[in-house]
Amino acid sequence: MIGSVLVERLRVAVPWLDALIPLSLLGFVWERSADPSVTVWLLALWCGLKLVSRLAKTPLYGVLIGVLLVSLSALFHPLTVSAPTDLVLVLLACAAGLQQTPRQWNIAFWCLLAVVLVCLPFVEWDRLNGNLQLIPLAQLRDWLPQEALRIQRITINRSAYLFGLFSLIGYSLWRFERRILLRWLAAISGILSLVMAFATGSRAAFAYPLLVVILTEAAWRHRDVVVRYARSFATALLMGGLCFNVLLYWPSGPIAKGDPSDVGRAEVARCFLAESARSWQDFLGGHGYDRVSDRCVQQVFLPDPPRGIPHAHNAFLHVLADQGVVAFLLMVWALWLGFTRLFSRFGQAAPVLSFVGLSCWLFMLAAALVESTLLKTVLQQVVSGYLLAIPWWVASAPSSSDRSHTISG
Repeated sequence: MIGSVLVERLRVAVPWLDALIPLSLLGFVWERSADPSVTVWLLALWCGLKLVSRLAKTPLYGVLIGVLLVSLSALFHPLTVSAPTDLVLVLLACAAGLQQTPRQWNIAFWCLLAVVLVCLPFVEWDRLNGNLQLIPLAQLRDWLPQEALRIQRITINRSAYLFGLFSLIGYSLWRFERRILLRWLAAISGILSLVMAFATGSRAAFAYPLLVVILTEAAWRHRDVVVRYARSFATALLMGGLCFNVLLYWPSGPIAKGDPSDVGRAEVARCFLAESARSWQDFLGGHGYDRVSDRCVQQVFLPDPPRGIPHAHNAFLHVLADQGVVAFLLMVWALWLGFTRLFSRFGQAAPVLSFVGLSCWLFMLAAALVESTLLKTVLQQVVSGYLLAIPWWVASAPSSSDRSHTISG
């Protein structure tokens, strides 16, 4: 009886549990590291409470709670650079986002956007910001900080990834919000996120949101066509991404012959591909965590391996090498299924949710081509997994004509 009362009270408070995500950054006050203990505990608490709130209707969530508890020690003390708990946490965060109402998702988007403001006291400056060369005015370039920005000890690329996602959430809320004050708040937060993505020095994190907004707006204007050919669009999108993936790392390709950083990534990627095909067992089941990373770094970056790239800088190749071709095909299939669900009901249920879902999925797909986006940083894994749950709600939601199920602002 007492347990059922507690679960019911928790269900009432569920929409505001997402406030724990921005509050988790306060863990940096106590400990200066990529994932301080306080931050991990708050994010694990968020995920656990989300799963508990679904337990009464779906007992299977109890299994996921057990997986979370078993994984806690590995979250605090990872044994490898790409520990198994990295992808487990992404899946758990995705499960936490399932079966939410439009109101809960609306609150979730504002809580995620609040991360941008909460992280401001915890930013640090690191290496030179190469993006400053894109500014044509020399006086403005000299006036701006020359170092690249990051969220304390979270790496520059992973900080940029988060800022890119937040800029898209801010734009989406600004586009559909009807209340003037909240609309301006979303616009300011979104612009600030994009500026901070630029300040990290990451070209991809600055350019991808701009490109994604153009693509999402085009899809929104022609959403009837998108809905009609949902499977074809999803297939073409993934095939285009995989073809671009090959172009990035093809030995005689134009990209692999350019910037030294791109050359290094291409060499590491080709090494990952060669290592994954060493034997049938390794090809099907993978090498396990970090073995391929260590070997490829030693082969490509000599004589100072610690300064090399410690992963494939590509989520597809990293999964292929570490988990094998079966996991790789499952990931591609899950992406295709998610995009198909988004496209098949695009704009028909909860416009904000459809817009945020497509823009963030496009950004995550693009980021996966140049970065192992789901590894190492707990905050990044939670945000990514949470947003990955959107298509499953969109596909099962009623039409937006039902006002009780529509996010109006």
